[in-house]
Amino acid sequence: MTQIIVQPIDVEEIELTNDVAALTKSSYSLIISSQKEYIKASDLLKQIKSRYKELDSQRKEITKPLDEAKDKIMTLYKKPLNLLSEAEAIIKRLMIGYTAEQDRLGRIEQLRLQKIADAEAEKERKKLEARIERAEASGKIEKAEELALQKEMVEAVSVPIIASNVETPKGISYRDDYSAEIIDFKLLPDEYKLPNMSALDKIAQATKGAIQIPGVKINVKKILSSRG
Repeated sequence: MTQIIVQPIDVEEIELTNDVAALTKSSYSLIISSQKEYIKASDLLKQIKSRYKELDSQRKEITKPLDEAKDKIMTLYKKPLNLLSEAEAIIKRLMIGYTAEQDRLGRIEQLRLQKIADAEAEKERKKLEARIERAEASGKIEKAEELALQKEMVEAVSVPIIASNVETPKGISYRDDYSAEIIDFKLLPDEYKLPNMSALDKIAQATKGAIQIPGVKINVKKILSSRG
């Protein structure tokens, strides 16, 4: 049987870090106003860099076996978890497809019933039109006006929305996920247009600020590097 073993960590063997606070405190009170103080700051920087490397090395000695154990665990569970995720996606896709199809069929049925209602209303209006013509031909003006009013009041019955016949099992729920798609960037309001800062920074660095880009100011900041 394959086992993943992580050795216990003896924290007492880890070197104390009391000197770190002292080094940090020294940097807080540091003032550089002369060449001598400048050299002193450089020496302090070297000490800090050296101490950082020592502590970082100790940290890696501790975390390396943990990282290796984590990698082994991730590898162990990766395949079965991926297979289960794939199965979940398949089932969800089929369930969503089924409910979508039932909703589509419901809309078709609702449209069919609405057409029937519209046709019945139109049939009634035509009947009234015929009666109006006969009343007018007979000189029954008041009757014709009454029938005309009835005709104006004839409206198609609004068919109620047909609810889906899908019974959602317990623990299953649906929600609508809305997303935006840009179809014409030129029509997009300015507040939604974001500059590509990564590309602008790369151009500024590559050209050392020599290139001029409309609407862009190139800033330069000096960065000090030190070899501990």
